Amino acid sequence: MTVIKPADPFPAISFKLLNAEPVKLSDYAGKWVMLVAYRGHHCPRCKTYIARLHEMVASYAERNVTLLLASTDPEAVAKKTVEENSWTLPTAHSMSLDEARQLGLYITDHEAGYELEGQYSEPGLFLINPEGLIQVIETSNSPSVRPDLAVVLDGIIGTQDRGLPIRGLAG
Repeated sequence: MTVIKPADPFPAISFKLLNAEPVKLSDYAGKWVMLVAYRGHHCPRCKTYIARLHEMVASYAERNVTLLLASTDPEAVAKKTVEENSWTLPTAHSMSLDEARQLGLYITDHEAGYELEGQYSEPGLFLINPEGLIQVIETSNSPSVRPDLAVVLDGIIGTQDRGLPIRGLAG
């Protein structure tokens, strides 16, 4: 499988949104988009991280950044998570493991005794620029390692205001 890299076009994955039509990030052509992949309902750190993101929605909106969430949780579980946590951001459910792998997300087996069986993806953050190219990729094999959302926003501000290039292309 090909690993995505900075400056690649974002893969043509169709994300199934709760209470909305499926979307591809190419539907947001000409806009900045930040996709946050979270582990799922079972992850308290995900809920805390996304609560922080909700606190910053206005700041990201000031920079014209569309925010999306995604997980491998099935629709009913994702809906439960959104309702229990009062999330308002567009949330995609049922991302396949193949799609998660296409994004370079790490895959983990559910622990014994969990309500869902099988596997899920670990967290990731993807910033897509208005040209539809991957500006920033951040993936982790652990729920405890995630980029600071204020630092990410500051990086977006610097990139937008100073026209900074996509980094990490030298190999």
